[in-house]
Amino acid sequence: MDSPALRLPPYFPLKVKKCQDASDSFFDCFDFNSVPNGDKDVGRKALTKCGAQLQAYKACMDEFKSVTDAASRR
Repeated sequence: MDSPALRLPPYFPLKVKKCQDASDSFFDCFDFNSVPNGDKDVGRKALTKCGAQLQAYKACMDEFKSVTDAASRR
């Protein structure tokens, strides 16, 4: 079973402006490492290789996504 830290969040692939750098860093890493190659676990392995970038993306999005959601409901 996957570690909760290595799961894509439900808002993936959403990106807010304040998280552009963290988002781009994770998306670039994941895109590069998840190219189909016949390995059925390529996606899981890409998440492992990009774990630091994924955590930065989640941290930023968790902080700013709720602010964006609240503002859009006004």
